[in-house]
Parts: sequence; structure tokens; C-alpha cells
Amino acid sequence: MLTLPTTGIARSVAQHNVDLEVLCDWIEGSVLFDDLQVSGSEVVDVLCENAIYDEQDFAWEIVNDAWRLFERRLALADKGSPFKITGMKLERVATWESFPAHSFCLVLSFARLYPEWARRFGSDYTEQGELFERLTCESLMRMFPDWKIRPTGWTKANPMKLAKVVEEVAAHLGERMGDVDHWIAASANDAGLDVLCHRPFGDDRAGIPVYLLQCASGCNWEGKLTTPNLDVWAKIVDFTTKPQRAFAMPFALADDDFRYKCVLVGGMLLDRYRLLSAGRADPDWVSKILKKDLNKWARPRIKQLLREDH
Repeated sequence: MLTLPTTGIARSVAQHNVDLEVLCDWIEGSVLFDDLQVSGSEVVDVLCENAIYDEQDFAWEIVNDAWRLFERRLALADKGSPFKITGMKLERVATWESFPAHSFCLVLSFARLYPEWARRFGSDYTEQGELFERLTCESLMRMFPDWKIRPTGWTKANPMKLAKVVEEVAAHLGERMGDVDHWIAASANDAGLDVLCHRPFGDDRAGIPVYLLQCASGCNWEGKLTTPNLDVWAKIVDFTTKPQRAFAMPFALADDDFRYKCVLVGGMLLDRYRLLSAGRADPDWVSKILKKDLNKWARPRIKQLLREDH
């Protein structure tokens, strides 16, 4: 198994001081990137050997919770999951390269589990952000085939200034532009908007469902839950009807936390398993070119993770 995460798993004597999501991500990564399978008893042994728990019975409580969460995760992903559960064993059904979206999101999540490992790859997150935005767009296109999904965020390949972004958003929605210069600083690139999602009716009229979506691929995602700012966007685009906010991230949330974060977003929240639900019916849903790019990005990071582990 991979080395225990340096965050999220702490010594537990009278109470559990283990983040269940961190524990499950660690086990998933161990199975997907290192071992063919991992059993609950192996996890208990590692937790006790590393003095996280003194008593195996107490450790089994959190491990049983983890397996219940795995059942929930597998149900959400369905055929798109790289895992199967056999009793108290989590097994992978194929190599990580065969599930590029899942592997990519899991590697992004590992930046929180192994911060020192993540720092080895520098502080320029432009590439991972662009890849995550492309993945989000492909997922939404698969799940909402009648919607228009348009990336709008600033990228190295598409370094548009905000005025141009606003002009295109207004044109796509059949709306008028507002006063961009008055309401947005000259240094702004996209005002927190990465993807425009809307459902036209075919009559070229406004008053349609619209989501303004932010993609957050880094560990600081909680600070971005209220972006893009809808009040600001209401000043720079003269919307006929108020749009809703949407937020996408590669991290997995338990159901209760998911509901709470949805309230903070005030709209549609796409965590890892909601994004990956695009593959429920077809595991091979990622386009060939994106699959190649995701695996190319993830490969050196996984190799380094395994090198440090062994």
C-alpha cells in the first residue's frame, strides 16, 4: 500500500481523528496505482502498525465506514468505476490508464494528502487547471447533450481579456453587454467564469436556463465556492433572467458535506463522483485526445509517488 497520508490521518485513541474521505482516497490510490487489491484487514494492520490506532476493534470501526463509503462511490460511478468490491476487499478491474478521468481527479486530490510530494512538481497549476476544465466540459456534454457547454476561462492557448469574454457570453445568450470597464479591474481575466452552460429553446430568445461555472482543481477550492460572483456578472451582462452559479472540483465529498457545500455554492455542485457519473453507462467516455493528455500529466506524478513509497 502507499505510505499513509501526512494530513487527514492522526492518532486516534478515545475518538476517531481520521478524515474518512482522506482514508478512502488513500485506499483507492493504493489499489489503483500500486496494488491489485486491498483488504479491510490490511488497512487495519497498517493503521495499527503506524500507531494511528492501538486497538484493532476501534480501527475496524473506521474501516467499516470506509467500505460503506466505497459501496456508495461505486454505486455513483457504476460501470465507470475502476473498482469492484468483493466482501471486505477493494479490487481494481483495469489499469489506471484505462480510467483517465478517475485517475486524474484522484492524483489532484492527492495534493492534499501528500503536500511535500505535490510541491515537487512546482507551483504553476495552469496545465492541471486547463485539463480539469476540459474534463469538466466533456463530462457535462455527455450528461447534458441538449445543453451548450462553452469554455470561457483564460488559458495560455486562449488568453482573452475579460471584455472579449463578456462579449462572447452575451452573444451566446442573446443578451446585451453591461459596463465592463466600470465594474471590473483592468487586470481581470475571466471574473471567475470558466464554463458557460445554457439550454437554448431554438427560438433565439433570452430567458433560458444558464449556469456560470467555476472549475477549481487545487486544494484551495473552498475559498472559491462563491465564484463567479453573480452580482458582478449582473453588472457586466444585462441578463433577462438571473443565471445560477455552478462549481466543479476533482475532490470527493460525503453526502452530508456535499449538501452543505451545495448551499454555499447556491447552485449546481460537481464533485469528483458527480463528474465521473458521465461514465455510468460507458466507461470509455473520455475523448482520445483528452485521455492521452490526462495520462501524460498523471504518469510522472504517479511514478514519483510510487518511488517515494518504496
